Amino acid sequence: MNLIKNTIKHKALFFMVLPGAAIMFAFSYMPMFGLAVAFKSFDYSRGIWGSSWVGLDNFKFLFTSKDITLRLIRNTVAYWFLFTVTGTVSCLALALILHECVKKRLVKIAHTIMIFPTFISWIAVAFIVKALLDNQTGMINYILSSLSLEPVNWYAEPSKWPMILLIVNLLKGTGYGAIIYLSALAGMDRELYEAAELDGAGKWKQMWYITLPMLMPMISIMTLMSLGGIMTSNTGLFYQVTKNVSLLYPTTQTIDSYVMNALTSGTTDFGLTSAVTFFQTMIGFAMVLFTNFLVRRWEPDYALF
Repeated sequence: MNLIKNTIKHKALFFMVLPGAAIMFAFSYMPMFGLAVAFKSFDYSRGIWGSSWVGLDNFKFLFTSKDITLRLIRNTVAYWFLFTVTGTVSCLALALILHECVKKRLVKIAHTIMIFPTFISWIAVAFIVKALLDNQTGMINYILSSLSLEPVNWYAEPSKWPMILLIVNLLKGTGYGAIIYLSALAGMDRELYEAAELDGAGKWKQMWYITLPMLMPMISIMTLMSLGGIMTSNTGLFYQVTKNVSLLYPTTQTIDSYVMNALTSGTTDFGLTSAVTFFQTMIGFAMVLFTNFLVRRWEPDYALF
């Protein structure tokens, strides 16, 4: 009864939340019924519920194809760790630089420039990368040739792609991440900085003893949220930017790009791909719970829940 009364009392807030809740229900909760495919031999003619159950047979791929599975898991986890560490450091650095900038007009212009790459689709990013790295017409190879250096066949050199993907990911995501940390910096009490200045603390000491400790809850929450995707990766980055070139698979193929490749091939096994994604989800869920438990024991204020 109290729930109904509170809803009527705060109906404006309820209607404001309703569209987001409807989208979340439609795209996050309703598709969960499809997890049953991971335990079935899916047949189009019989549908999801009519297909026969096969138990854990679809999960045998994770244990029988050890070479492929270990490579996919290694690449997925390694890229998550690399992107999380470098992304957090770069976002913090950019946010701190803009926070200390005294010319506010310049900061507003920087905000617009920073957020712009976020809205560029991965297809457009893939074309930009291709224009830079193409073997025949790529800008980088053109520059190398003009300097009398040997052109590089980028799409046949797997060892070079971890750095390429890192640079592309940073260029596209650092601006948006920095704005998140800037919003946290904007809410900090300026009296702490004034008191530190009176005590003789310079900008570096203020940053080390005031700014970073105040940002730790935000850093912790952002890291915990990203842990849910430790076994997932950006399909646009690993499938489209790399053009799904098989020569690059040793260093660029992740679990998600493997699933995408399987779904777009002529011999799609929906039970197998569903089992792989189910495995990803459960690992991410377990990691969030376990890490949040450790964080809560260490510092409750930094925990996600």
